[in-house]
Amino acid sequence: RAPIKCNTNIRLQHSATKKNLHSHYFSSPLSSNQEVSCYGDEDGEGDSGDNWTVVCNNDYWRRDTPVKFRHVDT
Repeated sequence: RAPIKCNTNIRLQHSATKKNLHSHYFSSPLSSNQEVSCYGDEDGEGDSGDNWTVVCNNDYWRRDTPVKFRHVDT
């Protein structure tokens, strides 16, 4: 796989269900933070709620440094 640049938009896919990590403007009933779920079909088709930005301090996402994912739509 090619390296992933920081500040790139990506989709994260659950390996068992092939669904995309998804979020939207709804609050979670337990924490009142943004609700996160899985969405889409096994071909990776979903909507813009599946898009996340890789936030890191280098040029590329590295396994040995912290990384965050910021939801694009919200």
